Amino acid sequence: MARPKGTTRAKKPILKREFERLINAVNRSLEIKSPTKMKLTRAFTLLYLTGCRVSEIAELKTSDVSYMIEENEYSLANNTKTKSARLISFDEDYMQIEFLKKILPLDDGYLFAKNNSNKAMTVSALKLLMNKFIHRVLGDFYSTHSFRSGYITTAHQLGLSLEHIKTDIGHKNIATTARYVTVTSAEISRGKTLREW
Repeated sequence: MARPKGTTRAKKPILKREFERLINAVNRSLEIKSPTKMKLTRAFTLLYLTGCRVSEIAELKTSDVSYMIEENEYSLANNTKTKSARLISFDEDYMQIEFLKKILPLDDGYLFAKNNSNKAMTVSALKLLMNKFIHRVLGDFYSTHSFRSGYITTAHQLGLSLEHIKTDIGHKNIATTARYVTVTSAEISRGKTLREW
């Protein structure tokens, strides 16, 4: 069945500027309580640094972030959409480890625990929490999946091959990776100025 007319929306990637807007909005918000602020900050940071899906970070614990900081890498081997193991590497030169240190909780347990419990939030609850905030700050063209698109777009802009990005992000098919590469508004504008009218 075809998608109804008028429901298709162009999605935008979350790049550095959008990520910074989200983090600043979380920090400035007076209506969000501290535990929720920490969940949003942790989730936004992890998705921005890794290009993961929400399902791949939902059950991470303090010990997982500690391992990322100590080893500069982390192996995802879970039963989410990406079935094969995926190695995530962090680069100290790009301040990634410093970002991780900022989100490292003092206590042990799940990064995204249900309020007043030692159980992880469901993936759908974490997505809902994040998307409500993302839509409020950035608009309807963005979602949690925009982090994945932003990660792939940035890697492509840095000159990494689609084959490299495919392996890094955990896609089976290079065509899937290519669909994520988004031409940014700035690139479109630059292209228009290069045209001879």
